[in-house]
Amino acid sequence: MKVVIAIDSFKGSVSSSELSSSIKDGIREIYEDSEIIICPIADGGEGTLEAMSADSDAKDIFVKCKDPLNKDIEASYIILNNSTAVIEMAAASGLPLINEKDRNPYYTTTYGTGELIRDAINKGIREFIIGLGGSATNDAGLGMLRALGFKFLDSLDAEVVYAKDLSSIAKLDISNVLEELSECSFKVACDVNNPLYGKNGASYIYSKQKGADAEMIEKLDSELKAFADFVKKEVKEDFSSIVGAGAGGGIGFGFLAFLNAELKSGIKIVLEHIKFEEKIKDAHFVITGEGKIDKQSVMGKVIDGISEHCQSQNIPCIALTGNYAEIDDEVHQKGVSAVFSILDSPMSLQDAMQKQTALKLIKNKTKQVFRLIKATRNN
Repeated sequence: MKVVIAIDSFKGSVSSSELSSSIKDGIREIYEDSEIIICPIADGGEGTLEAMSADSDAKDIFVKCKDPLNKDIEASYIILNNSTAVIEMAAASGLPLINEKDRNPYYTTTYGTGELIRDAINKGIREFIIGLGGSATNDAGLGMLRALGFKFLDSLDAEVVYAKDLSSIAKLDISNVLEELSECSFKVACDVNNPLYGKNGASYIYSKQKGADAEMIEKLDSELKAFADFVKKEVKEDFSSIVGAGAGGGIGFGFLAFLNAELKSGIKIVLEHIKFEEKIKDAHFVITGEGKIDKQSVMGKVIDGISEHCQSQNIPCIALTGNYAEIDDEVHQKGVSAVFSILDSPMSLQDAMQKQTALKLIKNKTKQVFRLIKATRNN
């Protein structure tokens, strides 16, 4: 029996590697001699560094930088094989870095993310993989670009630094932009398809969770539109409606317009890097999952990427989750053979998300699934 475990973290509860270890233990209690391959998985958000470093020569780099409210923090990224920096935007510009009462996307900035990129450039790195999940920002990458030397000025030549003031930008000064940027390539991992602005854009879809009320959402959206209009005049191209431009509070747009980046599905970047297609060859089963499975799960996220590979090789794909909703034929048509909730009795979300509880539940559910598999294979 060969089983590949490729499960996303249960965000806010348990990491991918911790879940994988419990699943492995559950399988081994039923199939003692099974071959089990663990692939830590992420889609560009939380856990991306762990997933990308699993089979590589990875070096942790710690940098003093600014958090989303310009406070001093220490954040980290990794360098793979002395050539590629992998940076999670959330490390310096993430929502969990700010107390809920202090969240305000008028003033949060991506400056710290730019500092991480600048640090890697100064270390000689020219290839980047950037994960955009979990941001606290809505500045279209303004802060990041400022950290890299771009200067956006209003009509009085004062520098514009906040998302609430994007519409006041009248000039762009590139005299201090890092020269090395022209040598850099950026693969940007995102798991959303939102444009920069509009009813399906960064502000309307995501800024509420970052602290915006209805009035702020409308204002932020208009600021992003004004910024897009300014950029279109400067670079002679409109990037605002490109799929993923609204990712990370619009930082996807900043990467596209000024850093010649390539926006790709985060899970595809990770699966390509770890050579997932090779790992699952001759596997009898693949185990995947995430904290909640719904229709969104098969729209470019972890389960979508995993199940696509399983379907191409005709390998049964079993998904484990804390909660599932709106499961319909589309999930199974994408290659997910079956979905199982790990909950075995009524309990509160808070209780279910306790790490030890979640690990116990997923191990027990795995054992039951593989007991059934063993019974059917023996008949």
